[in-house]
Amino acid sequence: MAAYLPHKLKDVIATANRLHMIQVDLAEETDQVRREQLNEEIERALAKIVPEQRRAFLEELRDRFPCWEKTLAGGPQAAAAVEHTATSENQLNDPEFLVEKLTGVVSSLTEAKKQLLVEKLRESGLLPDIGRDWPQSCSKRLQKIMSLSDETEITSDHIAQLIAMMFDFVTKLDPLIWSTWRKVSPRSSIRFTGDLKEVMLGAISQKKDLSECQAMLEKLRCLTAGIVSAFGQAGNQFTRYYMSKFSPSQISSMVDMEGGTKIWEAREVKYWRKYIELANSLNDASSENEIMDQITKYAESLMKGLGR
Repeated sequence: MAAYLPHKLKDVIATANRLHMIQVDLAEETDQVRREQLNEEIERALAKIVPEQRRAFLEELRDRFPCWEKTLAGGPQAAAAVEHTATSENQLNDPEFLVEKLTGVVSSLTEAKKQLLVEKLRESGLLPDIGRDWPQSCSKRLQKIMSLSDETEITSDHIAQLIAMMFDFVTKLDPLIWSTWRKVSPRSSIRFTGDLKEVMLGAISQKKDLSECQAMLEKLRCLTAGIVSAFGQAGNQFTRYYMSKFSPSQISSMVDMEGGTKIWEAREVKYWRKYIELANSLNDASSENEIMDQITKYAESLMKGLGR
């Protein structure tokens, strides 16, 4: 028998790899289907080899699968034994082969299974530990602000998702709050100082100082708290205003201060006349202005306190 030429061994290796991949890909198929596919692959390989080298080729191929129960020396029909082979040691030690097989089946895996594989790769050191790819001082600060224990794991991917949600919330809240404030108090000394979204993006790209972003966030916090609290107190504030102007004691005091009382005219008549006079000045526009004025005063006093 002619010896198999060493420079032809690459054909044996290539064929062995293809046979193994067929065996793995058709693992869920019947024995008959696998056998047919393996036979066809071996026949294609033998067709490229001169007849006097085919036996040597099959023996080399057999040696790469030491657990075969039958020999391939008998020709293409012996390929049915391929389904009993095990993965060669060379393939198990070939990272590129393993990655190729993994990427081939990853689309069929569940998210839970994918996450499990990712964690195993991370434990092996093949993937970076995303939970520790930022300074420890950041973790300590977050743990303090969020009142988390030292054992709580803070991963950067989860923090990044949380930051994205908070960024979306804040940048949508900012224009709404300032628009509301301009309607409530157009002449207020508390003024819009700039686009918070633009400043935050500048801080992220290191084009703006973080202190500017912090100052605008603090102002938004105080303004939001002031408006919300002021609207909650609007009813009470307007009631106090109304009582201070239309209460019986207030009306009687105003009548007494004006003087000019006629002897024959009952004081109750004067009181009622004064009430009508005051009530005529109370309309929708004046009432709204008074409510807005009360909200402005309350909100500004509260914001000054919060900003200290």
